[in-house]
Amino acid sequence: MKTMTIPPQSIAARGPLSGIKVVEIGMLFAGPMASAYLGDLGADVIKIEPPNGDEVRRMGHFKEGEPLWWRVTNRSKKLLAVDVKTPAGAEVIRRLAATADVFVENFRPGKLASWGLDYQTLSAINPGLVMLHISGYGQTGPYSARPGMGTLAEAFSGFAHTTGEPGRPPTLPAYPFADGVAAMMGAQSILAALVNRSRNGGIGDEIDISLYEPILSLLGAMAIDYDQLGVVGKRRGNRSTWSTPRNTYETKDHRWIAVSAAANSGARRLFNAIGRPDLAERPDLQTNPQRMLRLEECDGAVADWVREHDQEEVLKVFEQAGVVAGPVYDVAQLFVDPHIKARGTLVDLDDPILGKVRMQGVVPRFRRTPGEVRYPGKAVVGADTREILTNLDYSSADIKQLEQAGVVKL
Repeated sequence: MKTMTIPPQSIAARGPLSGIKVVEIGMLFAGPMASAYLGDLGADVIKIEPPNGDEVRRMGHFKEGEPLWWRVTNRSKKLLAVDVKTPAGAEVIRRLAATADVFVENFRPGKLASWGLDYQTLSAINPGLVMLHISGYGQTGPYSARPGMGTLAEAFSGFAHTTGEPGRPPTLPAYPFADGVAAMMGAQSILAALVNRSRNGGIGDEIDISLYEPILSLLGAMAIDYDQLGVVGKRRGNRSTWSTPRNTYETKDHRWIAVSAAANSGARRLFNAIGRPDLAERPDLQTNPQRMLRLEECDGAVADWVREHDQEEVLKVFEQAGVVAGPVYDVAQLFVDPHIKARGTLVDLDDPILGKVRMQGVVPRFRRTPGEVRYPGKAVVGADTREILTNLDYSSADIKQLEQAGVVKL
């Protein structure tokens, strides 16, 4: 299968959300990522950024002065550069919201209200509007006014406390994990609200998502274990809290593999594959609770065997034995893996400045109405300002006046 290539002229939206209009006034990652996921599925997304450009334009790695992260988080979006803090700028947003299906924002609670862009105001103009708020601690509660970032959410949610090696400091992810999880849940909630709108006479809804609660929702039995048993999760490295063997193991050629033997039958296959039928047949190692009582013995046996063999050999033996295992990849290995290529997991896009660029493709995949990444985040601040304002019935004179006043950037 050939690598997917999207020509620069192929910008018409397609996908299950084609025809849905999204306005995003976000900063950094959570809000912009939520709208990017909607754009991947065909929504027409208009991103609002300040006239001096969004902060992500000044973050991450650059190539020849061009921001790379910006290309990913703001893919397939039209760009409107407007100073929403000014009355004239806020009026532009109100006009835009009147034409939209969805409004996404991730400022601190109360900020949009101070600009006259709260849900009550916008829904009075457009009763069908679905509005998503993403903030550090949510719109309510004693911490709602606190500044919140993904790093704090990863710590506050309990995630960081259980992540890392035993006896070592809590570990934070290197990428905006909390923002990504909140963005996915935000996109999901928007879709639910749109379905509900179609059933209740076209009335929209207001959605409140904090950065910490989506992560907490992913932490399995952590809350109920504490509630019922007083168990406080601890850092265990790559070991599981409920099954073994489960870990990453270093091979003889100093590469790594990941193994999960959560199923009891899988554990027996694993022990047999490493030449330890004695462990596979022992009556006291037939279930996960039993093996967890002998974690060091079970996990150590796998580690000892793996370190005596090269990665390729280990994976071959495990595959033949039906062991659930795979390589620990870095990004360079992802780029050359045949499965990644066959699936089109990474897509090739044409950037007018950088040329060919590759980034993550659309998730999920629809058979009948597939989405697509239409183009990378545009390099020019306010690239579509004039077009958007014209569509909102601003005259050429009006647009010129807004530009001269510094309210918009063309």
